[in-house]
Amino acid sequence: MNLRTFVKVGSITNLSDARFCAGFGVDLLGFDLNPNSDNYISIDQANEIMGWVAGPGFVAEFGNMPFDEITKLQEENKFPFVQVDQLETADKLKQNDFKVIVAIKIATESDLKTLAQAIGNEYEQIIVSCDAPQLIPAIEKTLATGSETSLIKAYDVELSQLDHIIQVQPFAGIELKGSQEEKPGFKEYDELADILESLEVED
Repeated sequence: MNLRTFVKVGSITNLSDARFCAGFGVDLLGFDLNPNSDNYISIDQANEIMGWVAGPGFVAEFGNMPFDEITKLQEENKFPFVQVDQLETADKLKQNDFKVIVAIKIATESDLKTLAQAIGNEYEQIIVSCDAPQLIPAIEKTLATGSETSLIKAYDVELSQLDHIIQVQPFAGIELKGSQEEKPGFKEYDELADILESLEVED
């Protein structure tokens, strides 16, 4: 299958989600390897899932983990992409020739400064999420200045907004999230399925 825009699905915790998303032709699957995260899975679990899935690229989502820990895990496991949420760490990883995705969550006005700094640099992607709806106009004003990097939208990604997201710059794609499995092999997909189905390219 092909989708009408670039899609990354992060926080994959189970094989059901990974296979479901791969079946739709998503571009990237992310695994949260930060032990302090609610969506954490171990390296062994991530490797097991990756062994059963073909098609998407894989992202190690490290969050705010220290640079030394990230490089150790990455050198041992060699994920195609690494994702972090600290620009200093991102720049160090880039200097070590890793393919770096930066995730920036906008919660305060100071985060807008971080976003402005990030879009002036060259990363593989910048994923922009938002916990403060009142700052969305400021986010979009910041992004309108142009970016050296592909921008991925991770806020207000709703079924009714998809055509607008695809057709209107500056975003090159969207990020969705996986969810926990009720029991192995049993899942309800609902919104994730609706969005992916709406993005399918008709033959």
